[in-house]
Amino acid sequence: MRKFVFDSWNSAASGVGLPATPSEADRALAAIGTSIVWVSFVFVVFPNLDLIVSRWFASGQTFILADDPFLLAVRDIGRLAQPWLIGSMIVLIALQRLLPGRMRFCPPEKPLFVLLSFVAGPLFTVQTLKVLIGRVRPRELAEFGGTMDFTPVWQFSAACSRNCSFPSGEASAAAASLSLLVLVPARLRWAAAILLLPCLLFVAFNRVIFGAHFLSDVVLGWLLTMFAMAWVWRWMDVYTEEKLWR
Repeated sequence: MRKFVFDSWNSAASGVGLPATPSEADRALAAIGTSIVWVSFVFVVFPNLDLIVSRWFASGQTFILADDPFLLAVRDIGRLAQPWLIGSMIVLIALQRLLPGRMRFCPPEKPLFVLLSFVAGPLFTVQTLKVLIGRVRPRELAEFGGTMDFTPVWQFSAACSRNCSFPSGEASAAAASLSLLVLVPARLRWAAAILLLPCLLFVAFNRVIFGAHFLSDVVLGWLLTMFAMAWVWRWMDVYTEEKLWR
């Protein structure tokens, strides 16, 4: 049976020009997809987890750290960094196309991967789900001084029509920022990841502290973006000669 499955994969892959064996991107897709299913299952079965975590940062009907200057600065820096980062990748790709002989410090596929990570995650996946799901933010709930009722994650709601809670755009952008690691030399990549990851996780979780997002908004926003990035990685690995992580 195992041999049959492997041979079937080889035949199908060769027919569409894909690698004959599952790549690292395929394994990443499987792992992240499984994580999304299990995390969603936990939050659907135990919806009060979102409310419990939100209550940690609330005093009565007020999120006590919502006006903290440091947390506000973290939020603003994260928001302002996105257009600059995306613009920089566009300029870098353009310069490499216009001046191919002088811009040789990295192949154009790497800034393209960063750019497509933001397009596939924060811009497409997140914004589409925000409109479709229509989940209100914690601070809009009656429990926290608003007027709306709580809805579990993945439950469709007409309570919100724009700028909704699920998934978190900040968490998605933080996850997409991990794509910058392809621009780091391979020998320094683990060290860069160790420094970058805690900062990005804090930027993502910061929105829970504010009462702007539920924990599930942040965790699934991160995972959904990582899944979208893995799809981009898989596509680029198949159709470009340059391996992204070299």
